[in-house]
Amino acid sequence: MMKTWTLGKVMKRSKELSAHFRLLSGTVFLGILIFPTHLMAVFFLATENPEHNTTPPANAAEARAWGLQGIWRTCQGTPIAPRWFLSAKHIGGAIGDPFTVHGKTHYAIARILDPDSDLVLWGVTESFQDHAALFREGDEIGKRMLVFGRGEVRGRPVFLKTDTIQELKGWKRGSGQAMMRWGENIVTEIADDPVLIQEGLGHMIGAEFNREGLPDEAGLGPCDSGGGMFLWQDNEWKLAAINYAAGGRYKTTQQGNGFDAVLFDEGGLFACRDENCRAEDSWEFIEDDEVDQPGSIWGTRIQYRSSWIEENIAAMPDPETSIILESAQEPTGPFEAETAWSLSQIPLALEIRVPESRRFYRMKTTDRVRLLAPILSDDKLLLPFSGR
Repeated sequence: MMKTWTLGKVMKRSKELSAHFRLLSGTVFLGILIFPTHLMAVFFLATENPEHNTTPPANAAEARAWGLQGIWRTCQGTPIAPRWFLSAKHIGGAIGDPFTVHGKTHYAIARILDPDSDLVLWGVTESFQDHAALFREGDEIGKRMLVFGRGEVRGRPVFLKTDTIQELKGWKRGSGQAMMRWGENIVTEIADDPVLIQEGLGHMIGAEFNREGLPDEAGLGPCDSGGGMFLWQDNEWKLAAINYAAGGRYKTTQQGNGFDAVLFDEGGLFACRDENCRAEDSWEFIEDDEVDQPGSIWGTRIQYRSSWIEENIAAMPDPETSIILESAQEPTGPFEAETAWSLSQIPLALEIRVPESRRFYRMKTTDRVRLLAPILSDDKLLLPFSGR
């Protein structure tokens, strides 16, 4: 049986692949093939304990990867350079939003969207304590990976009922916890279908959610989006992917609207293969074979976009260089560049000397931004700004 992607952004059907994920950030689960919903939180095959793996791993190298997971909006991001972190584009965000990692809050001052994947680079106000190396090789399949997320625990079990048995298939979405957790899995697939590339999603790496999995076999859910998938190479855990999607929408019978879930066996259920899951032909019945047909979790592949990442950071290692402040005596101009400014974090503002005469200011950066009401402080003038 051909698998299907449930994507956060609906993809057109193709003869090779019926594509359509559920994203991980609000309304959807993580995974592909069923490319599922936007994500919320790591949950486990072996336990429903919400406290499981909510502290750093005992292994020092794995604990370092844990420490590199920062809070971005309600989801996550990973520092990959002294002043830049990587996250999922579908999470959103704006100039001025906080990013907290290693117990310190940084503020976004630059944004670079990847036109060919779900990745986004955010530049921040101050340097990070540490940052992750990128996994640039193309040999991800078969490797053990660490996954990180914050949000939902697993929900109610999904059973397939027959006349004689009631078989557990997986779990529905649970409740939001906003709690960091880690898990593990094995990379089983590279998704590089032309449809994904045409839709601007790039390549994905996938891992199955198996019944007989690793000790901490993990699936993903809403708000795990932006979290890191790490692979071991050269004596360190390197960032190999950014959480994108998981699970899918299912029904146990032909009736009803279905439910979001991550399953270790889709056999015997109806799976949504369309954008809105409302039409009768949106649902496909999956034959219940003797062998499990597991759902998957998916992340945007770093190796595919590593050159884009490195080139953009090399072109702007200091995100402050993206900020242009100009002033004029009249609101209509002419405007000229102001170079004698510094960056203030609290409040997030440009700090300049109080001008000797009336001046009008405007600011430009990589993204939409607006100047707020100025603040006079002794001989300094603060020009607060925000992307919201």
